[in-house]
Amino acid sequence: MKNKLLVTTLLVALSLASFAKEKNIDSKLFKDLSSTLKNSPQVHWTTKAQYQEASFSFRNKAAAAYYNVDNNELIGFRIQLNIKDLPQLMTDALKTKYNDWEVADAITFIEPSGFVSYFVQVHKDHKNFILKITPSGKLSVYSRMHC
Repeated sequence: MKNKLLVTTLLVALSLASFAKEKNIDSKLFKDLSSTLKNSPQVHWTTKAQYQEASFSFRNKAAAAYYNVDNNELIGFRIQLNIKDLPQLMTDALKTKYNDWEVADAITFIEPSGFVSYFVQVHKDHKNFILKITPSGKLSVYSRMHC
């Protein structure tokens, strides 16, 4: 449920605006994801109101491709992460401001351009945020969610 909420929030926002302010393009990762999806023997398709999701496995992690339901255009790829999978620079950024918060979910999102963003859902008491962390360690509140 938490993962679905995080993904839905991201997809709605990504359909409205691009993140390409920072130069963190990984075209090889994008090509690897595309190839894995194309050659995967087990892909599970789900259709939602705003997108179609193709779930598959990528490097032993849960992954998904998202497509616009209106024009079948690729929105991007998601790779499910464990907090231990985040680069040290990002975990340091989290510890600085959100050290006593519980991490509920973490993903990498790769746009068709190869632009990479990391998102972490954290909560404490009755506060629940989705944080965006850039590969350079810059952290910002992406979305405030109601519990």
